[in-house]
Amino acid sequence: KIYGPEVADLATPTKIEQVVYSAEEENNAIQLILQCGSEHELGWEGIVAQELLSYVAYNSAYDTLRTKEQLGYIVSAFTRKTAGGCNSFAVLVQSSSTLPPVLEERCEAWLTQFRQELEEMPEERIAMEAAAVVAQLLERDQKLGDEIASAWGEILATEGLPKKSRLPMFNRMEQLAAYLTVGGKDGDGKDVTAASLKANLIGFFDKHLDAQSPDRRAMCARVYCQKAQKEFDDNVGKPGVLSNYDDSRHVKQFLASYPTAPYWI
Repeated sequence: KIYGPEVADLATPTKIEQVVYSAEEENNAIQLILQCGSEHELGWEGIVAQELLSYVAYNSAYDTLRTKEQLGYIVSAFTRKTAGGCNSFAVLVQSSSTLPPVLEERCEAWLTQFRQELEEMPEERIAMEAAAVVAQLLERDQKLGDEIASAWGEILATEGLPKKSRLPMFNRMEQLAAYLTVGGKDGDGKDVTAASLKANLIGFFDKHLDAQSPDRRAMCARVYCQKAQKEFDDNVGKPGVLSNYDDSRHVKQFLASYPTAPYWI
């Protein structure tokens, strides 16, 4: 609706493009960002699904895009926050040989492949990956400074909230881990099984990451090296391509805000 019918069928209708400042920089790069919603909308199950999904996705993305396709030296898949406190899933690729539009195309192809991998993944593997995430969440602080930083992190996470929501949740990691501990019960009292975790992962992917999902909210940040200046110039003014600050201001007029309440309330 913002850009017109030209982008109606595109999996990623919004592209933010820029050219690097240094003539010595020979790399192109993209970050494909898929918004998954606010913490409050996702809730505990959504947050743990995103964490487990990114943990499993990293190795798959690295193996496909880095090792097999050799697109670039840097490849990663991870969770991140975007403006407005939105939780997102991101795929990052840096390449000295491939232009950003092609990198984006290969990332989309990997997502399709990854969905099939999730479908075929044995429940034993899901349980193993979940246990690895639990181990990370429950890793003990090794130094007093680490323990203080963890506690202050929880305090600062609620500092800007209203009084009713300001009580820090110091056992948040333990609560998250409960939703991923196979054989136990989650915070809602439901049994946690490998089958339920797999169903949650696939459901999360199909809603937020699948190219055909009506709920998918995607954008791609593209960075061109100066040798690819012509390719950048050819895209300026195209529907869905944001090439300067004014383009971004125009789009922001149409965007809504997510709730800022944390997921543990």
